[in-house]
Amino acid sequence: MLKKIGTLLMLILFLTSVSDSQEKIDRTKPPKPGPESKVKFPSYFEKTLPNGLKVIVVENHEQPIVYVSFVVRSGSTYDGDLPGLASVTAELLTKGTKTRSATQIAEEIDFVGGSLNTSASWDATNVSVLVLKKYIGVGMDILQDVVLNPTFPDEELERIKTQRLASIKQSKADAGYLASVRFSKELFSGHPYANESGGNEESIQKMKRDDIVNFYKTHFIPNNSFIIFAGDITPSEAVPLVERYFGRWEKGKNPQKKFQNVNDVSQTKVVIVDKPGAVQSAIRIGHLGIDRKNKDYVKIYTMNMLLGGYFNSRINMNLRETHGYTYGASSFFDSRMYPGPFIVSADVRNEVTDSSVAEILKELRRIIDEPVPEDELKMAKDYIVGSFPLQIETPAQVASRIMTIEIYGLPKDFYDRFREEVKKITAKDIQEVAKKYLHPDKILIVISGNSKQIKPVLEKFGPVVVYDADGNKIE
Repeated sequence: MLKKIGTLLMLILFLTSVSDSQEKIDRTKPPKPGPESKVKFPSYFEKTLPNGLKVIVVENHEQPIVYVSFVVRSGSTYDGDLPGLASVTAELLTKGTKTRSATQIAEEIDFVGGSLNTSASWDATNVSVLVLKKYIGVGMDILQDVVLNPTFPDEELERIKTQRLASIKQSKADAGYLASVRFSKELFSGHPYANESGGNEESIQKMKRDDIVNFYKTHFIPNNSFIIFAGDITPSEAVPLVERYFGRWEKGKNPQKKFQNVNDVSQTKVVIVDKPGAVQSAIRIGHLGIDRKNKDYVKIYTMNMLLGGYFNSRINMNLRETHGYTYGASSFFDSRMYPGPFIVSADVRNEVTDSSVAEILKELRRIIDEPVPEDELKMAKDYIVGSFPLQIETPAQVASRIMTIEIYGLPKDFYDRFREEVKKITAKDIQEVAKKYLHPDKILIVISGNSKQIKPVLEKFGPVVVYDADGNKIE
């Protein structure tokens, strides 16, 4: 009996102490952030082979894995009259070589527990392999085969074309897709960025095997490529591998060429992509942005974080939290080799379409006209600085950052200095770059929605032009 009483008293004392400790915590305030993690972007080794192929090695021996990224310095910007050409070429690389079928390629990489992926962005085409260190020879053999010996089988091309046409048809039911496609066509008329990087119905239907082969032969040359090793490997191990598998690859004529920059929006213009019966409007508002080498990039990145780059940003808090117009709204500068778009994006109810546009424009003007309060700026900077280590945790993430440095010719220590550069940014810096790079009085407003309902209320922003889902102008 005494033992039970003692146990009960101890429980009462414990609960009392917990209650007292909880009373001391002010739960109306968020907890203070912990100390900043001391993460340094890794240094890396570089060497260029006689044939022009550059080898980059970044070591990380924490796990016995190696990520290999083979990068061609040409992407969708070089599609020409066939939007989607670079993307389809990348996908076909793993669908058959002179010695392996698509099935054999998939089975061999699966057998060693690895992965093989391809992709094409505006500025590059990428083939990547991830394998355990002990299987690096297998990974390199498969990588070399798909890069140097693809056969682009007709039956695989037809299968991809069928899949893409079905996907495009399905996408035309999506208001966000329609608004984004129209936005690019309006902003980048006459420039490759006006195209759909994944292709459109006309280009996919017209695409032939010869088009794929010509793109491959023109752009897949060693002096237009580089290869990154990230993970459990040293330069003394990586370089001989590249020399063995790619050393005899012959140079070609450099395919790089210049494209003209486009003219920015000269006056506010409103474009509607009609989606009869829609109960929501997909909003895309913006203008010409910046290229990736812009000297103000870090300041612009931080300014946009405040504006619409994360959950606590002004545009999201305004449209979502204050007014309840949307589940989420954001903005971003899509910086590429040439100036890409600045876009504000939100999906809202029909009846608040014009109000949402007005609030977005208000936030663009506010960040130009008013200095950002220090506590708001600090919160955004803390978010950028604190989240950066999470973006370079894996070899693949590090390789992706190095790929950006290499493609755009950034300083080698760009990401090593990134967090310190963010910390130095002031409210004056934010206001200066906002004034320089945001133009709310000369802006493109593209909305996909029910034109009968939204057109009358949007005319107050500027002249309105209406298109259907196929890009035909509706009078």
